[in-house]
Amino acid sequence: MKNLITFREIKIEDAKILLNWRRKKRISEFQFTDINNSLVNQKKWIKNSYNNNNYYHWMILLKKKPIGFFNINNIDIMKKKASWAWYIGSDKHISLGGFIPPYFYNWVFSFLNIDKLDIFVFTKNTNVIKIHNIHGYKAYKKKYFIKKNKKKISYIKMYLLKKNWNFDMYKKYDTKFPISLWKTNIISIKNEKEKN
Repeated sequence: MKNLITFREIKIEDAKILLNWRRKKRISEFQFTDINNSLVNQKKWIKNSYNNNNYYHWMILLKKKPIGFFNINNIDIMKKKASWAWYIGSDKHISLGGFIPPYFYNWVFSFLNIDKLDIFVFTKNTNVIKIHNIHGYKAYKKKYFIKKNKKKISYIKMYLLKKNWNFDMYKKYDTKFPISLWKTNIISIKNEKEKN
């Protein structure tokens, strides 16, 4: 997969493909919020992301063609923690889902110097839970619930520590997550903290 999988920043013109992906049943059923079928709102959401210190996102590319979506959120540089989410939007590339996160772990643990990643997963999303277990995640014992479409849905919170990530095993999963459009002070905070 080396050099075949890359990431690029989300652009305004990606709004339509993202909206179509996010409204697919196999994707929306595992998301915490449903969205309206509004291209205007989707474009506004993308535009606002460039100025958001707690959130950013990328398009997952296979041979330079979009196949999915990746984001980082709840970023706390001072406490060295964050959470994230992803999905494969292209139906014919679903099987690649488990190969995507290691690229992010290598980048976020090294470049952003994050020590802990959290992720929230619906308990019925067993395939994703298995992927996280393979990558070294541990689950908190507490069970959480949300109301979605008038139904009570259970989910779990899992975490991965930098010290438990197997850099050697996954060293070939090496690529950049570009941030040239991200008007954030996160990088300056990171650099300042490293000086002290």
